[in-house]
Amino acid sequence: MNLDELKSAWQVYDQKLQTSQLLTEKLIVGMIKERSKSRVAQIKRENTFFFVLMVSELVLLGAVFVGNPFDFIYPIQFVPFVFLAIGIIMALVAIFKSNAIINMDMNSTTLGAFLQHVISEYEKNKRLERWFGILMLSSGCLTVLSFLPNKLAKQALVSALIDTAIPMGICLVIYFLAFRFGLFNNRKSEGFKEDLRELEGLARELEVV
Repeated sequence: MNLDELKSAWQVYDQKLQTSQLLTEKLIVGMIKERSKSRVAQIKRENTFFFVLMVSELVLLGAVFVGNPFDFIYPIQFVPFVFLAIGIIMALVAIFKSNAIINMDMNSTTLGAFLQHVISEYEKNKRLERWFGILMLSSGCLTVLSFLPNKLAKQALVSALIDTAIPMGICLVIYFLAFRFGLFNNRKSEGFKEDLRELEGLARELEVV
C-alpha cells in the first residue's frame, strides 16, 4: 500500500469515526431530551392536580367566610383564614409560573438553552416559595388560636389555654419538621439540573475526543 492509498484509507476511517461520534452524540442528546420532556409532562400533571386542590380549598375558605360554620364571635378570628387564602393564591400564582416556565418550545431552541432557562426560572421562584412556607406556618398556628374565644366561652381559662396549647405545639412541630426536611422547597429543577450536567459532560467528552 503506497502513501496515497494509506492517506485515503485513513480519511475514510476518520470520516466513519466522526460519523459514529455524531450518531452517538445525537442518540445521547435525544435520550436526555426525551427524559426532559417526560419531566415536563410529569410537572404539568402535578400542577393540574395541585391547581384543582388549591381551587377546592379556596372554595371551602369562601364557605367559611360566608357561612361562619365555626360560629366565630369576633371578626379577628377570621384573620388566620385570610392568611391561608393568601397562601393558596400564592400557590396558584406559583402553579401558573411553573407552567409558563416549562411551556417553552424545546424544538425552537437547543436542549442546553432550554434546561438553563428552566433551572434559572425555578431558582428565581425560591423566594416566593419561602414566603409561602412562612405564611402557611403563620396561618396554621393562628388558626388554632382563632378557636380560643369560643373555648373561653365554654371552658375555664386554664382548660381552654391547655386545649389550645397542645394542638398549637403539634402544629409547630409539624411545620418545623416540614421546614427541616425541605418540604416547602421546590425540587422541580433538580431533575433538569441532572440532565444539564449530563449534557455538559457529553460536550466535554466530545471536546477531548
